[in-house]
Amino acid sequence: MVTERAEVLPISALAEPVEDREEARQIALAQSGSEAAIGWLLARYRQRVVRLAAHIMRRPGDAEDAAQEAFVRAFRNLNSFRGKGKFYTWLYQIVVRVCLDYKRLARWDSEISMEAITEPLTGSDAGLRAVDSRLLVEALLDRISPPLRAMLVLRELEGLEYEEIGRVMQIPVGRVRWRLHAARAEFQKLLALAMKESENV
Repeated sequence: MVTERAEVLPISALAEPVEDREEARQIALAQSGSEAAIGWLLARYRQRVVRLAAHIMRRPGDAEDAAQEAFVRAFRNLNSFRGKGKFYTWLYQIVVRVCLDYKRLARWDSEISMEAITEPLTGSDAGLRAVDSRLLVEALLDRISPPLRAMLVLRELEGLEYEEIGRVMQIPVGRVRWRLHAARAEFQKLLALAMKESENV
Protein backbone atom coordinates (compact mmCIF):
# COMPACT_ATOMS: atom_id res chain seq x y z
CA MET A 1 0.00 0.00 0.00
CA VAL A 2 1.35 3.42 -0.99
CA THR A 3 0.96 6.18 1.53
CA GLU A 4 1.38 9.88 0.86
CA ARG A 5 4.34 11.47 2.54
CA ALA A 6 3.56 14.59 4.50
CA GLU A 7 5.51 17.64 3.49
CA VAL A 8 8.35 18.20 5.94
CA LEU A 9 8.81 21.86 6.78
CA PRO A 10 11.91 23.31 8.40
CA ILE A 11 11.59 24.07 12.10
CA SER A 12 11.89 27.81 11.38
CA ALA A 13 8.93 27.60 9.01
CA LEU A 14 6.85 25.76 11.61
CA ALA A 15 7.59 28.48 14.14
CA GLU A 16 6.57 31.20 11.71
CA PRO A 17 2.86 32.08 11.65
CA VAL A 18 0.99 30.97 8.51
CA GLU A 19 0.04 34.58 7.82
CA ASP A 20 3.71 35.63 7.81
CA ARG A 21 4.63 32.77 5.47
CA GLU A 22 1.88 33.83 3.06
CA GLU A 23 3.10 37.43 3.17
CA ALA A 24 6.68 36.31 2.48
CA ARG A 25 5.41 34.29 -0.48
CA GLN A 26 3.46 37.26 -1.84
CA ILE A 27 6.46 39.56 -1.41
CA ALA A 28 8.67 37.13 -3.34
CA LEU A 29 6.07 36.96 -6.11
CA ALA A 30 5.75 40.75 -6.18
CA GLN A 31 9.53 41.09 -6.43
CA SER A 32 9.31 38.84 -9.50
CA GLY A 33 6.78 41.21 -11.06
CA SER A 34 3.49 39.54 -10.16
CA GLU A 35 0.72 42.15 -10.37
CA ALA A 36 -1.58 39.87 -8.38
CA ALA A 37 0.94 39.77 -5.52
CA ILE A 38 1.35 43.54 -5.64
CA GLY A 39 -2.43 43.82 -5.45
CA TRP A 40 -2.43 41.46 -2.46
CA LEU A 41 0.11 43.61 -0.59
CA LEU A 42 -1.72 46.79 -1.54
CA ALA A 43 -5.03 45.40 -0.26
CA ARG A 44 -3.42 44.24 2.97
CA TYR A 45 -1.63 47.47 3.84
CA ARG A 46 -3.54 50.26 2.10
CA GLN A 47 -5.80 51.09 5.03
CA ARG A 48 -2.92 51.08 7.52
CA VAL A 49 -0.75 53.23 5.27
CA VAL A 50 -3.51 55.79 4.66
CA ARG A 51 -4.25 55.90 8.41
CA LEU A 52 -0.59 56.46 9.27
CA ALA A 53 -0.27 59.15 6.59
CA ALA A 54 -3.47 60.85 7.81
CA HIS A 55 -2.18 61.01 11.38
CA ILE A 56 1.09 62.57 10.26
CA MET A 57 -0.26 64.80 7.48
CA ARG A 58 -3.43 65.88 9.31
CA ARG A 59 -5.17 66.48 5.96
CA PRO A 60 -7.18 63.58 4.43
CA GLY A 61 -6.68 64.57 0.79
CA ASP A 62 -2.94 64.99 1.16
CA ALA A 63 -2.77 61.78 3.18
CA GLU A 64 -4.25 59.87 0.23
CA ASP A 65 -1.66 61.44 -2.08
CA ALA A 66 1.17 60.63 0.32
CA ALA A 67 -0.04 57.04 0.72
CA GLN A 68 -0.18 56.60 -3.04
CA GLU A 69 3.32 58.05 -3.44
CA ALA A 70 4.60 55.77 -0.67
CA PHE A 71 3.21 52.69 -2.40
CA VAL A 72 4.72 53.78 -5.72
CA ARG A 73 8.13 54.16 -4.06
CA ALA A 74 7.74 50.89 -2.17
CA PHE A 75 6.82 48.79 -5.20
CA ARG A 76 9.46 50.51 -7.33
CA ASN A 77 12.11 49.56 -4.74
CA LEU A 78 10.61 46.28 -3.57
CA ASN A 79 13.75 44.33 -4.45
CA SER A 80 15.62 46.33 -1.79
CA PHE A 81 13.52 44.59 0.88
CA ARG A 82 15.65 41.60 1.91
CA GLY A 83 13.32 40.10 4.47
CA LYS A 84 15.35 41.39 7.42
CA GLY A 85 12.76 42.70 9.84
CA LYS A 86 9.05 43.03 9.19
CA PHE A 87 7.66 44.22 5.88
CA TYR A 88 5.36 46.78 7.47
CA THR A 89 8.33 48.35 9.28
CA TRP A 90 10.10 48.77 5.94
CA LEU A 91 6.90 50.14 4.39
CA TYR A 92 6.22 52.52 7.29
CA GLN A 93 9.72 53.93 6.87
CA ILE A 94 8.83 54.91 3.32
CA VAL A 95 5.46 56.34 4.38
CA VAL A 96 6.99 58.51 7.09
CA ARG A 97 9.71 59.75 4.73
CA VAL A 98 7.11 60.69 2.08
CA CYS A 99 4.93 62.47 4.65
CA LEU A 100 7.84 64.46 6.06
CA ASP A 101 8.89 65.38 2.50
CA TYR A 102 5.38 66.71 1.88
CA LYS A 103 5.46 68.67 5.12
CA ARG A 104 8.67 70.40 4.08
CA LEU A 105 6.92 71.98 1.12
CA ALA A 106 6.12 75.68 1.36
CA ARG A 107 2.37 75.08 1.50
CA TRP A 108 2.82 73.33 4.87
CA ASP A 109 4.44 76.31 6.57
CA SER A 110 1.33 77.35 8.46
CA GLU A 111 -0.09 75.05 11.11
CA ILE A 112 -3.49 75.20 12.75
CA SER A 113 -4.25 78.38 14.70
CA MET A 114 -4.01 78.49 18.47
CA GLU A 115 -7.69 79.45 18.63
CA ALA A 116 -8.65 76.05 17.23
CA ILE A 117 -6.75 74.35 20.04
CA THR A 118 -8.12 76.40 22.90
CA GLU A 119 -11.81 76.09 22.06
CA PRO A 120 -13.49 74.80 25.22
CA LEU A 121 -14.79 71.29 25.62
CA THR A 122 -18.57 71.55 25.45
CA GLY A 123 -21.53 69.22 25.43
CA SER A 124 -23.48 67.73 28.27
CA ASP A 125 -23.45 64.09 27.24
CA ALA A 126 -20.51 61.68 27.04
CA GLY A 127 -20.79 61.32 23.27
CA LEU A 128 -20.31 65.01 22.61
CA ARG A 129 -17.45 65.16 25.11
CA ALA A 130 -15.76 62.21 23.40
CA VAL A 131 -15.98 63.99 20.05
CA ASP A 132 -14.71 67.23 21.56
CA SER A 133 -11.83 65.41 23.24
CA ARG A 134 -10.87 63.69 20.00
CA LEU A 135 -10.94 67.00 18.12
CA LEU A 136 -8.81 68.59 20.83
CA VAL A 137 -6.25 65.77 20.63
CA GLU A 138 -6.10 66.14 16.84
CA ALA A 139 -5.66 69.91 17.16
CA LEU A 140 -2.87 69.42 19.68
CA LEU A 141 -1.12 66.95 17.39
CA ASP A 142 -1.18 69.63 14.70
CA ARG A 143 0.92 71.85 16.96
CA ILE A 144 3.70 69.30 17.37
CA SER A 145 6.46 69.21 14.77
CA PRO A 146 5.94 66.51 12.08
CA PRO A 147 8.91 64.34 13.14
CA LEU A 148 7.80 64.27 16.79
CA ARG A 149 4.19 63.74 15.69
CA ALA A 150 5.31 60.76 13.62
CA MET A 151 7.00 59.29 16.69
CA LEU A 152 3.82 59.62 18.76
CA VAL A 153 1.65 58.17 16.00
CA LEU A 154 3.93 55.17 15.48
CA ARG A 155 4.02 54.40 19.19
CA GLU A 156 0.63 55.40 20.56
CA LEU A 157 -1.62 54.78 17.56
CA GLU A 158 0.19 52.13 15.50
CA GLY A 159 1.60 50.30 18.53
CA LEU A 160 5.13 49.84 17.20
CA GLU A 161 7.89 48.80 19.59
CA TYR A 162 10.84 51.14 20.17
CA GLU A 163 13.11 48.99 17.99
CA GLU A 164 10.59 49.11 15.13
CA ILE A 165 10.21 52.87 15.46
CA GLY A 166 13.99 53.17 15.34
CA ARG A 167 14.07 51.26 12.06
CA VAL A 168 11.22 53.33 10.61
CA MET A 169 12.76 56.65 11.64
CA GLN A 170 16.33 55.42 11.05
CA ILE A 171 17.56 56.42 14.50
CA PRO A 172 18.98 54.47 17.48
CA VAL A 173 16.58 53.12 20.12
CA GLY A 174 18.00 55.51 22.71
CA ARG A 175 17.07 58.45 20.52
CA VAL A 176 13.59 56.96 20.01
CA ARG A 177 13.06 57.00 23.77
CA TRP A 178 14.33 60.57 24.06
CA ARG A 179 12.20 61.86 21.18
CA LEU A 180 9.10 60.10 22.48
CA HIS A 181 9.70 61.68 25.87
CA ALA A 182 10.05 65.09 24.21
CA ALA A 183 6.91 64.54 22.10
CA ARG A 184 4.84 63.47 25.12
CA ALA A 185 6.12 66.42 27.15
CA GLU A 186 5.23 68.82 24.34
CA PHE A 187 1.76 67.28 24.01
CA GLN A 188 1.16 67.52 27.77
CA LYS A 189 2.28 71.16 27.80
CA LEU A 190 -0.11 72.03 24.97
CA LEU A 191 -2.92 70.09 26.63
CA ALA A 192 -2.44 71.94 29.92
CA LEU A 193 -2.49 75.27 28.08
CA ALA A 194 -5.65 74.30 26.18
CA MET A 195 -7.42 73.19 29.34
CA LYS A 196 -6.44 76.40 31.15
CA GLU A 197 -7.74 78.50 28.26
CA SER A 198 -11.02 76.55 28.19
CA GLU A 199 -11.54 77.23 31.90
CA ASN A 200 -11.23 80.97 31.31
CA VAL A 201 -13.93 81.04 28.62
